[in-house]
Parts: sequence; C-alpha cells; structure tokens
Amino acid sequence: MKRKINWIAVAVAALAGMFIGFLWYGAFFNAQWSAGVGFTGPGLTEAGAEVFKHGEAVTLDPVTPMLFNLLVMVLYATFMAWLTGITGRTTLMGGLLLGAIVGGVLALNHVTTNMFAMNPSVLTVIDGSYCVALFAVMGAIAGAWRKK
Repeated sequence: MKRKINWIAVAVAALAGMFIGFLWYGAFFNAQWSAGVGFTGPGLTEAGAEVFKHGEAVTLDPVTPMLFNLLVMVLYATFMAWLTGITGRTTLMGGLLLGAIVGGVLALNHVTTNMFAMNPSVLTVIDGSYCVALFAVMGAIAGAWRKK
C-alpha cells in the first residue's frame, strides 16, 4: 500500500521546528546554552559581531547554519510524516506520542556525547528536551494532518 505524504504538513512541521529552535535556543535557554558551549561577548545575537568561544575570538556566521537547519527540518518532518503513516499513528495524539519517543531516543545521543565531551549537564537537558519537544510537535502535525 502506497503511503501518501502531505507536503503542506511537512512544510508546516519544518517551519514549526525552526520556530521551536528559535524559542529554545533564543528566547528560553539562550544564556544557559551560550554559557554551556563557552560563548561569551556582547554580540551573540548580531551577525559579524565579535564573540568569544572558550576565550578565543570567533566571528558568527548565522546564515550557513540556518540554511542547513532548514534542510534538516524538512528531512525530519518528512521522516515523521512517513513514520506516522507506516505505524498508523495518524492522529494528533498518536503522532505526538510517536514523536516524543523518537525525540527521547535521540536525546540519549546528547547524554552520551556530552558525557564523553565532559560538557555541562545543562547542555544535555537543553538539547535533549529540545529533541523531545521538536519531534513531538512534528509528529503531532504529521499525525493529525494526513493526506486523504
């Protein structure tokens, strides 16, 4: 049986993912995340401003990571649309639960990576909870908004 993907839902889920990232790393946890990864300086939100990472001057390039992030969000949203279809999780709650499970599994990668890197545990909490929220929302959109 051929699974139909609602490409409008994929686009909405990808944009929702971008918005969640903006909230998570911009509005909610910017100071904690910046400190956790070693960013300091007055220009953390200004393109081309001088910023320091672990005391070394770096120049921010917000455009390239944002373009790559958009591509990744489209891939994630497409994956969630496919996964909700093949698992039959074609309701808002079914997609949300499936997405939360996927996000939880991916959050374990942040736990492992940050333990080996000896990064602050706050990064694990921020990045891991972002994965759960991101995939839960994408799964909810993909599950609820199926192509008939």
